[in-house]
Amino acid sequence: DFFKRTGYPRAPRYYLMKWHADWVRKFGIDGFSADTVKHTEPGLWKELKKEASLALADWKRANPAKSIDQKPFWMVSEVYNYEIKHARKFDLGGGDFVDYLDQGFDSMISFSLRSDAKQPYEKIFSDYSKILNGEMKGYSVLNYISSHDDSSPFDPLRERPFESANKLLLAPGAAQIYYGDETARILRVEGAEGDATLRSFMNWDELKTNAQRGAYRVADIHDHWARLGRFRAAHPAVGAGVHQMLSASPYTFKRTWSKGQASDRVVVALDLPLETPVAISVAGVFNDGQTVRDWYTGKSAVVKGGKVQFDTAAPVALIAQD
Repeated sequence: DFFKRTGYPRAPRYYLMKWHADWVRKFGIDGFSADTVKHTEPGLWKELKKEASLALADWKRANPAKSIDQKPFWMVSEVYNYEIKHARKFDLGGGDFVDYLDQGFDSMISFSLRSDAKQPYEKIFSDYSKILNGEMKGYSVLNYISSHDDSSPFDPLRERPFESANKLLLAPGAAQIYYGDETARILRVEGAEGDATLRSFMNWDELKTNAQRGAYRVADIHDHWARLGRFRAAHPAVGAGVHQMLSASPYTFKRTWSKGQASDRVVVALDLPLETPVAISVAGVFNDGQTVRDWYTGKSAVVKGGKVQFDTAAPVALIAQD
């Protein structure tokens, strides 16, 4: 039936596509993460996307009570050494350029944040936003700072865990948290060779006891990641919005996002003093007299003179409409 409907030849690739689509049709799987994508012909993935999309539509029609949304099938690709700066033009070598986003993919795993994280916040955020809202508009990247097989993670000794969280979870694009990023799991293991040093035991005990890690404590690090994660999950503007800096000191930026009838806007301030609360610029985002909430502390305040000041000091302010 499959070959009759599609007209595909009975080649191994098409049997594989059918079998993959069968998983979607049977269980309602709504996306694939494809590994080593450049190891086969680019057009194959577009064919797989077509069959998976048809299968998901069949499953949703057959299971309306189980369907959580009407979003289309999603595919993200791992093209080794792809970086966000490549946008829609990845060089396979010798000038053989491929636009993988035109081959069925909605997002690309970006290998660049692990090294870009050494740069200042504004450089990362503005560069990423410009590309995602320009050449790559309508598509995304999947950022990470450490991975199961990447020998060059950012901050392997976990000496900058709060900065790592800020740069990964507040960077434009999607975020992949590798286990232990959020608990400062050390990525240098004595005696381990190769990727094994990246795959040590999860440091549950350190989290449970709130162990000291240099100048920080593990449970406090985890709490910081959780606060940023909850804010990101609740506000699509963080990962999908347009970035603009509002103030250099304290470093403050806004993100604005809209899609159809939906919209979202947030203001974020980083590296704030812990001694006393400071006024944060929100002009052009929130109006005077408007009550806004800081998702980091849970406090609310009223905007006055284009600024807002919460009554509790914290290293970060994650501001949205109350």
